[in-house]
Order: sequence, then C-alpha cells, then structure tokens
Amino acid sequence: MMLHPAAANISVPPDNLQAIRGLEPSSVWSQFAILSSIPRPSKQEDAILQYIKDFAAHHNLSWKQDKVGNLALFYPGTVPDAPPVILQGHVDMVTEKNSGTDHDFDKDPIRFEPNLVNGSWLTAQGTTLGADNGIGVAAILALLSTPTDDKTVMLPPLEALFTVDEETGLTGAFALDASALQLKGKTMLNLDTEEWTELYVGCAGGGESFLTLTLEREAATESEGKLVELRVDGLLGGHSGINIHEGRGNAVLLCAAATQAVLKQLDGVVKLVSLSGGDKHNAIAREAKAVLFLSNPDAENAVKEIVEKQQEAAKAEFGVLEKNLRVVLLDSTEQNCGMPLTKTSSEKLLSMMLSLPHGAIKFSHAILDLVETSNNVASLTMSDGDKAVVLCSTRSSINTALESARDKLAAVATLAGATIERAPYYPGWNPNMDSEILKIAEDILAGKIGRSPGVKAIHAGLECGMLIEKLGGGVDALSFGPTITGAHSPDESINVETVPPFFDLVQEILAQLAQKK
Repeated sequence: MMLHPAAANISVPPDNLQAIRGLEPSSVWSQFAILSSIPRPSKQEDAILQYIKDFAAHHNLSWKQDKVGNLALFYPGTVPDAPPVILQGHVDMVTEKNSGTDHDFDKDPIRFEPNLVNGSWLTAQGTTLGADNGIGVAAILALLSTPTDDKTVMLPPLEALFTVDEETGLTGAFALDASALQLKGKTMLNLDTEEWTELYVGCAGGGESFLTLTLEREAATESEGKLVELRVDGLLGGHSGINIHEGRGNAVLLCAAATQAVLKQLDGVVKLVSLSGGDKHNAIAREAKAVLFLSNPDAENAVKEIVEKQQEAAKAEFGVLEKNLRVVLLDSTEQNCGMPLTKTSSEKLLSMMLSLPHGAIKFSHAILDLVETSNNVASLTMSDGDKAVVLCSTRSSINTALESARDKLAAVATLAGATIERAPYYPGWNPNMDSEILKIAEDILAGKIGRSPGVKAIHAGLECGMLIEKLGGGVDALSFGPTITGAHSPDESINVETVPPFFDLVQEILAQLAQKK
C-alpha cells in the first residue's frame, strides 16, 4: 500500500501495514495507518497537526490555525461554485493501556494487531486504537486528497476543521476562534460517532456547579468516645450522562440518607464528623463514607441496627440493579479528623444533600426516551476542615433548560445558607428533526440499508453544540461514523466492514450538496 508523500519521514509499523492490507477504501486506511504512527495524546497534538500541515502543502491547500491549536484546511472542491461544507473531527486520542503493556504514548506509534479479530475487527496491541476519532480524520484527509480537476467526483468546497483536546473537556471547541479560522460553511458533518446506520442530531450541553457550605464544629472536650465509619459501596457508578436515566444508586446520597437516619434516632449520642464520596464530575458516585463519633461506645450496636435497616431499604429500592450494594458500619481508620460538627451544621449539610435533584429531570418531546435535562450529584468533599464542597454536573440539550436546572441548585444552596459557583457551560445541540442535512442523509442511507436509519441524540457531550455556537449559529449539523466498540479502553475495536459504506455516505451527501447553488 502506497503511503501519502507527506508521510515520507513517518515510520509505520509493519504490523499496521499488514493489518490494513486489502482493506477499502485504501485512501482512508492508509491515512489511518499514518495517523496511528504519530503520537497524539490529548494536549500533545503538535506532531499530528504538523503532519496535516505538510499534507496541506503537498496538495496546495491553504490553512489557518487559532491560538489553542485548532486547524482548518480549505479545499476548493471539484464544484467550486457550490456552498462550502464543514467536515469536522478531533485529532487527539484517549491513551489507555493494559497492565503489563510496554507502551509510551508520548513516543510510540499505536501498533495494530496484524490479524483482524473474527475477520472484521481491527484492534491494537494492548492499547487504545485511536479510531475515536482517527478514522474520521482519516476520512477527511482522504477526501481532501481528491484532485480538484477530477470531474468524476462531485465535491463542494470543503472546510476541514481539526479540533484539539476533545477528550479531556472539549478544550479545542471551547476555545475555538472563529474569526481566526474564517469558516464560512453553514452545513457541518461531524464524523465522530460510533454506530454505523445511526444518525445523530443532538447532544447535551453541560455545566458544573460547586456548592460550598461553611460548617461549625463543637468545642474541644475531654469526653471519650469512638469513631466509626458508615460506608456505602459496591455500586455500579457509570457515566453521568449516558447512564443517568437508569436509576442507578448514588453513593453520596445513600450515605447522606443513612447518616441522617442514625443522627435522628440517636440524637446527641451519635454525631457527624465528616461526609465524603464521589471523585469524578462525569461519573455517578460509586462509594461514599461518613465518619461518626459515638459519645457512648455502647451505642455501636444500636447504630449497626439502624445501618442494617438502611441497607435493607436501599436494596429494596435499588437491589435488582445494584446487586453488590453495601451499607455497612466499620471501625474508622481516620486520624486527626477533628471535632464533630454541631447539630445545626450537620442538619444543614444533610438537608442540603438530600434536597439536591439527581437523575433525569426531563425527557425530550422530540426524540423518544432521550433524556433532555439531568443533574448528577457527583461528589462531596470536606475542604479545610470546616467547608463542605458539593460538585454537581448538570446536562441538557437546551441551554435555557440547563441554566434553569442550575437555578434550582442555587435555590437549594440559598435555603441551606451555602454559596454556589457556576462554571461556564458548554452548549447543547438541540435536535432539529426538520434539518435539511438530516433529510438528505436519511434518504441516502435508507437506500443503502433497506430501512429507515436510526435518528438519535446523545445525553453526553459532542463538539457540535459548542462549534455551532462558536460559528455564530445557523449551522445545520449531522454526526455519524462507522462502528467502534470499547472506545476509551484497550478493548477499542473498529468494524472494518462498516468503513466503506460510511465513506460512501460521506461522499454521496457531499455530491448532493455540491448541486446546491
């Protein structure tokens, strides 16, 4: 297989060349092999961007770049008087490897398994493959290599937008400078979803909120007592967008409820020292713990009885799904954790926690079973000993609904006497079922697969919502791609049989758009 001349100084591993031998379209696979040979972790995209610039120079394509690193290439098209179309993908990849795999993502190429799994699946040797979103970028480069005098191919002017650092927070899309890139297209194809035959027309935006409650502790005393730990663990956790509608247990909230039950029933005998749990903004909390002070150690059996009843109640509500859920009382290993909170501070903290909305808030009226707005009570930490900080991650495909949900968090904070800080939100992409580009893609794809394709939105972040806003609105967008499984893990695989029809769909959509004047 001939590699692109711009890759003359890039060493592609022999296993990679063997793995893609005979795969079609060869122009896409050869680009993917090149991209996979260039290290491209998030925030370290200089080498891959330089290759794309060298590619542009070889094809006499102009390019522009903004300060954060986003790169736009401009292809005049084989039908140059048609309106321009934006093709978009991100150049970074998630870097995960199996334990025992000797691989340096900063230096080493991704090495493909030389033989396809079950004849159809390309995967890497113990690492992420980078098909997310390398295959989309490869498809864009393959299109840009089409000679402009090839009148057998109908391509409108293309504005190829390559964004950076998508995987760690949509950084490139967030900081995109539209004036520097000078994109003019009003139709955008995002090639970064992973279910062939499914067309995506919407995604959730999101924003984090930090609620901070100042706490008071009791004065130091000589009284003896015992510290115990009320622990909630064994939960599934999961993605705070994709899994938020499933009713999975939230360890932080279950721990708060169990703690409240203990304090109410043993008022004055048991006191709250600390409460914490959860560790990621985009994950449902799997574990949490409360450190309790027993002023009378003989009360421990009574506490255990209450905790056991709380476990029974939690299992009655969640046990069918959360088969490994535990609510248990353990000896505490905490050292120097401070005096117990005052009764007033404990009540304020627990009431605030149990008043926060968690889970799906509203489902879409446009797409069946799509969560439109949600909130995840992601974590609780005790900061500086006398401050409780709660992180909530709120999502919605409608920006006003997102802010309305965060207004409710602010109302809870006000009632509890806490302060709230809202991080800037990234916008959602509200599904437009009357989209022109959707209708074009639906008709073409239905003809290929013999049925109506799936039309979906995802309750998680794609770059589309942010990019549409950054480009001034009015952009008709669609997202699709070949089938990829296990993304973000060393199990990542791409079904090679879905790549030819995926690339054909891109070309046929562009051919129809080339006929517009």
